[in-house]
Amino acid sequence: MKLRLLSNIRLVMFILISYIYYSSVGEHTAFQLGFVLFAVIGFSLNHLFLGSALGKKYYSIPLALDSLFIVGFVYFFPESTLYLILFGVNAVTLFLFSENKRIIWGFALAFFMIWGGSFYYAYRVTGSLHVMEHVINFTFVLFAAVVGHLIYKLSHAQQKIEQQYDELQETHQALKSAHQQLHHYSSEIEELTLIRERNRISGEIHDTVGHKMTALLVQLQVAKELLDSQPERSKQTMLLCEELARNTLQEIRLSVRTLKDHVQPQSLISTIRKLLEDYQKMTGLKSSFTVKGDVSHIPISIQLDTTRVIQESITNAVRHGQADECSIVMGVSESTLEIIIEDNGSGSTKVNPGFGLKNMRERVHEHGGSIVFESNPSKGFSVKASFPLKEIQWQMGGA
Repeated sequence: MKLRLLSNIRLVMFILISYIYYSSVGEHTAFQLGFVLFAVIGFSLNHLFLGSALGKKYYSIPLALDSLFIVGFVYFFPESTLYLILFGVNAVTLFLFSENKRIIWGFALAFFMIWGGSFYYAYRVTGSLHVMEHVINFTFVLFAAVVGHLIYKLSHAQQKIEQQYDELQETHQALKSAHQQLHHYSSEIEELTLIRERNRISGEIHDTVGHKMTALLVQLQVAKELLDSQPERSKQTMLLCEELARNTLQEIRLSVRTLKDHVQPQSLISTIRKLLEDYQKMTGLKSSFTVKGDVSHIPISIQLDTTRVIQESITNAVRHGQADECSIVMGVSESTLEIIIEDNGSGSTKVNPGFGLKNMRERVHEHGGSIVFESNPSKGFSVKASFPLKEIQWQMGGA
């Protein structure tokens, strides 16, 4: 829009100076009048050509024609030096359209040659040099060239800024779309992980609580049969049933707590602390929990399995090792999550992985991690698990 305005002003300047040339002569010859009209029509046609797509590509042709019309004013009106102002207007046009230095230097050389010839022709015809007028009008040509070059630079800088702004907007929209997709995928993964965990917990309830309830029912039937014939043995059986019922209730409470935590998700630290507090209340287990690093690096899926590994480790410590103290150390770096769980229970010289330990191993291996179980009669039981947070690798075969 701004370049079009400058182009229109250029045409107005050509027509206005042509009129000044016409009005500067008292008595006009037919050749002078005809040339002025011809020049105005030529300037107008060149203006229309420059405004077209073809004219922007071959701009040197209308500029050269304009220069010929300007030379015609020197021939028909040798008394005036206004033709230099016309060259100044042409110089602005040249710098607005061209960045080719060879073309610019070619027009500059042609201008000085025309100026020298025009200066000599006017002196031969009029006998006057008009030095000051030439100097003043030449400074306008220089000024016009500088202004045209600056306008060209500013115009291209504005176009570049607009282009970069459009690219930035496209990038912003792409990032916004990618963020929405990532959030959607993250929500889906979290939901699928929770569904998988609920299914696992329901399976554990069926396997552990169901087994204990079956055993409880059998023992109750035995106690009922022995109630009349062997009251003392029936009483012992009832005590066993009471212990089975208490353990089953504890299992149900822990499973319900896990499901409740999934419905109302908390941070990893809060979830583990709550888990340890619940175990302390229900079993009297004393525990310490140490965190090193930034837990925000841990993905949600690994957070969930980390909680389950800790939960199953301390459950085994209390249930099988009769431990009353345990320590949990979690170390987080940019590439690795390491967990060490140690208890003071009754260890053994040989580790025979049961359902709980196998379940922990499967959880860790799903994320490409590793887990080690160590036991010693004098030092209790320890679980050392490691999860990769950036690079995941599975190894088949070997130890």
